[in-house]
Amino acid sequence: MAIVTGAASGIGRAAALRLARAGWAVAAVDVDAAGLDALAELAPGVRPFVCDVTDHAAVVAVVGDVGRELGPPRRLVHCAAVATMGRLLDAEPADTLRLMDVLYGGTLHMVRAVVPVMAARGGGQLVLFGSIGGWVPVPLGGAYGAAKAAVHFLAEIVAAEHRGDGIRVLCVCPPAVETPMLARIRLVTPELLGPRRGLSPEKVLDSMDRALARGRAWAFPGRGTRAMWTARRLAPRALSGLVGRILVGK
Repeated sequence: MAIVTGAASGIGRAAALRLARAGWAVAAVDVDAAGLDALAELAPGVRPFVCDVTDHAAVVAVVGDVGRELGPPRRLVHCAAVATMGRLLDAEPADTLRLMDVLYGGTLHMVRAVVPVMAARGGGQLVLFGSIGGWVPVPLGGAYGAAKAAVHFLAEIVAAEHRGDGIRVLCVCPPAVETPMLARIRLVTPELLGPRRGLSPEKVLDSMDRALARGRAWAFPGRGTRAMWTARRLAPRALSGLVGRILVGK
């Protein structure tokens, strides 16, 4: 059985459908009840569970409900996300911290609820979604990138601290992906990406599946994404300047 968060749209929706069509029982978790109902109509193996991942008590409760109705999870695919772009210091601090609450806090709540259940049954797989924007500082993407960077660190720590419990952690770090969230970003901050197309959710999930099959800790979907990650480590100043010129002309 797999739990997929952010399942009402975007990558989460595609992940839930892929797993259900492969024969998994899927607990689809999202705050969007209507979106979950629409998803469940497409795949009989999907069971909807409405939950706000920023609410720790609600997350613990829904993981318990999932266990009672579908059995203990063997895989968590955590895709729940929001994004607000713009100059970091122009944003209200509360809005920036809201991103951290959803992207990092939501990940922490889900992992904290799921890991003990998996460990008690010999282990499981955590697939957490970071972003190349959490590795490479992107102008106008500072709040989002900082929250995703925290997810990256969490993934490494959980992998190190729970390896003995049979917990495998994969952190997927895509570039921009063609989702409803990206469509909203284009409307509000058109200068960030311009006419460039993002990856399809299916290509991101293909990269995820390959990384899981090979036992890898990181997946960098898309052409050039891993190269950007490597350049960030070896030549951070040069890469940051290049990204600024390419994305926002600065």
